[in-house]
Amino acid sequence: MKAYEYLAEILPDGHLSIPENLMGKLSGESKVRVMLLLEDEDTMWNNFAMSQFMKGYSEKDDIYDSL
Repeated sequence: MKAYEYLAEILPDGHLSIPENLMGKLSGESKVRVMLLLEDEDTMWNNFAMSQFMKGYSEKDDIYDSL
């Protein structure tokens, strides 16, 4: 099984969008496994906080990793 990850949009008719580069890999009889991961507000906030924290990390801080 091959896995591809992308962000999809829910189309007005309720279907999920598929990027053009993946359409060529699918045929009319393709079977796929779909997993929906919905980000809640807490997850988005945690991801944002971690990204901001890591922006302040410098190679000079490596000395503290071995303490």
